[in-house]
Amino acid sequence: MPRTTRSMTEGSIPRHLLRYSIPAVLGDLFQVTYNTVDSVIVGQYAGAGALAAVGVASPLMSIAMFFIIGMGIGASVLMSEFYGAGDGRSLRREFATTLAMGAAFSAVIALGLYILAEPLLRLVRTPAAILPDTAGYLRIVALGMIVTSLYNILSAASRSIGDTLTPLICLVAGSLTNVGLDLWFVAGLGWGVNGAAWATVISQGCASLLCAALLKRNEPMLFASRKDFAVDSALLKKTVKFSAPSAMQQAGVYVGKLLVQSAVNPLGISAIAAFNAVNRIDDYALIPERDISGGETVLVAQNHGAGKPERMRGGLKAAMMLEVVYGLVISVAVFALAEPLMRLFVAEEETEVVRLGVRYLRLMGFFYFMPGITNGLQGYMRAIGKLDLTMYVTYSQMFTRAIFTYILIGSLGLDAVPLACVAGWLLMMVWEIGLMVKWNREGRLYRL
Repeated sequence: MPRTTRSMTEGSIPRHLLRYSIPAVLGDLFQVTYNTVDSVIVGQYAGAGALAAVGVASPLMSIAMFFIIGMGIGASVLMSEFYGAGDGRSLRREFATTLAMGAAFSAVIALGLYILAEPLLRLVRTPAAILPDTAGYLRIVALGMIVTSLYNILSAASRSIGDTLTPLICLVAGSLTNVGLDLWFVAGLGWGVNGAAWATVISQGCASLLCAALLKRNEPMLFASRKDFAVDSALLKKTVKFSAPSAMQQAGVYVGKLLVQSAVNPLGISAIAAFNAVNRIDDYALIPERDISGGETVLVAQNHGAGKPERMRGGLKAAMMLEVVYGLVISVAVFALAEPLMRLFVAEEETEVVRLGVRYLRLMGFFYFMPGITNGLQGYMRAIGKLDLTMYVTYSQMFTRAIFTYILIGSLGLDAVPLACVAGWLLMMVWEIGLMVKWNREGRLYRL
């Protein structure tokens, strides 16, 4: 077995989760850095209006990108099961099938996003002053959607066999490229938001090419037989069945964010800029919770394929413990560091943006343990094939958040958004805990 792969069907469960999660967290930090560096450099060198333009474009861009990421998540459950069962032929065919499906979907999504950029931005009530910059940013990023899709599917395949080192190496390289190009295009050449968009596309292309090369070298089991490396019609149907709910779930998260963004937009450029900055901080804060959940999914799915229910139970317990501990730590950290975090994103004179962002972060800082619990429960549900249920729960959470935002924003302003988040998380927790208790009572929770 290649050095970078890791079977999770034997050995210490907490150690497996940590060894998986730590490189995954570092990798995803660099992934988020792509967009965060855009925000910091654009805010500092092109002003609050440009920062607001990037912020308005981000949810639309993310809906498309996370639909593709969701496809990879669904397919990775199947790849993990094949790997745990030692079925290399099915693993290779699933990998090839997912690559083909991802390329086709990403091309269609990119074309639609490019053509419909301005109508979509008007639909979410983008201020006229920033509409041209926002549309330009969105169209350029759409051009890079296929390479973004390629990287995410390669990364999902790598993670499904326990290798989180390869995606980390690629994202470090891509992130450093992104930083350098941002400084050159935005700060040096004065290209504004378009420069930030080109920096993102080019750096993601570099990360994709490097990931393909390293995966072929380090994981020869994925390429061991050219005959096996082919699109399988039966697996395609199964992959669509697994991937569609996950893709809809991931896209739904950003549909909810887009609805919230449309409620925030009429509050003005300062509120939009603050909301954008807080979303970047929020992304960083929630990464470890998502990656612990991802490690749990791989571990439980591998042991499901290997026929080891006791290790499935141990994976759930260990993941929930890690999620809760991290959630409490990050809650305290965000509350205490709210002001210095906000000042990373805007120039010193943007006092209103900082004030609004600090209030938002300090309200959110009390509740970051809640998505930790829901991520832990969803990680297990995905591993046992309950991807449709995780989609339903996530959609309910996001639409609850959007509804509460629209109801409260008139009287509370930007403060309505974190309070609406709490309402959505609470609904999600009650629903998921109820399902897990029910399945355990019926003897279905650890069934093979």
